[in-house]
Amino acid sequence: LNESELTAIYNLDKLSKQLEKVRDMFLIVCYTGLRYSALIRLTKDNITSDNTIKIKTQKTEKIIDVPIHSHVQQIFEKYDYQLPKPISNQKYNEYIKDVMKIAEINEPITKQYRKNGMLANLTEPKFKFVTSHTARRSFATNAFLADVSVLSIMQITVHRTESAFMKYIKMSAEN
Repeated sequence: LNESELTAIYNLDKLSKQLEKVRDMFLIVCYTGLRYSALIRLTKDNITSDNTIKIKTQKTEKIIDVPIHSHVQQIFEKYDYQLPKPISNQKYNEYIKDVMKIAEINEPITKQYRKNGMLANLTEPKFKFVTSHTARRSFATNAFLADVSVLSIMQITVHRTESAFMKYIKMSAEN
């Protein structure tokens, strides 16, 4: 998701309470790159005096520092720094598609897949492909496109090699 799509999602109003909570949690990841396991452990104690999130990742046990985007700050304040309780990943992915549909994230996207050993194409509106992990990938891609250094992004996403990171954001030397 690009920056203009994220802004459209952020500016949505008249969502049900459940969709609003899912939207807010999704946006935190879009602007921080945190894994879901870190997101659900965030508390006010993770906010530093220099306006960053400092948290130890579960997967790699590395401590990361992530700058806090103004939208993330507003979301924290909205919930008085006590983010909503997590829901199942299955429900989350169902609800986030609903949010994307309401935000009119419906550009046609074509995905390739294998069917009976043959390559096939599936074209659907973009919202149908959005999942919880889309947020983390969006963070990494948008930071890269905004000329944030690859090393800085990799410190947040905890990718070990630049080549692995470039595959993750689906970029190559030609892009």
